[in-house]
Amino acid sequence: MAGLLGVVAAAVALGACGGDAPPRRSFAALTTEAEAICADGAARAERLRADAQPGARGGAAAREIAATRAALRTQVDGFRRLRGPEATDAQVADLVRHLESADEGLAVIERAAARDDLTVDEAVRSRPAVVGRVNRASAQAADELVALGWLGCVGLGGG
Repeated sequence: MAGLLGVVAAAVALGACGGDAPPRRSFAALTTEAEAICADGAARAERLRADAQPGARGGAAAREIAATRAALRTQVDGFRRLRGPEATDAQVADLVRHLESADEGLAVIERAAARDDLTVDEAVRSRPAVVGRVNRASAQAADELVALGWLGCVGLGGG
C-alpha cells in the first residue's frame, strides 16, 4: 500500500554519519535486489492478511493499518537504499515518492479508524478522496516498477 522521509533526508543522514553512498550496482543486480524487496513485502502482506481480524474496531483496526504501513515503509526503505545505474535514479526516486504518498494516505485512514472507532472497511469508506490518492499513488508506483522491468514486483513473473 503504498510519503515518508525524502531521498534528500536519507542522503543527509548518510552524510551526517560519515558514510559514503553505497556503490552502484549493475542493472541485473539492482533488479535482483528490488525483486527480493518485493518478495519480502509480499510475504509480509500475506502474514498481515492471515492475522487480520475482520470487524476489529478503533484501536485494533488502527493497529492493523499501522502494521500494513510498517511493512510498506520497510519496502520504501529498501527501495531508497537501491543504487544502480544512474539512468535508474529518477525512476527509483519516483517509485519511493509514490509509495510514500500511499503511506501518507494510509496514515489518514489509520487515524480515522482510531479516532472514530471504525473498522478498517468503515475507515476506508469514510475517506473516499484519500483512498483515491492512495490508489493513484499505488498505480503510479506499479507503473514505475513496470518501467524499471521489475515485473516480479507486480505479479508478472521475473524481470
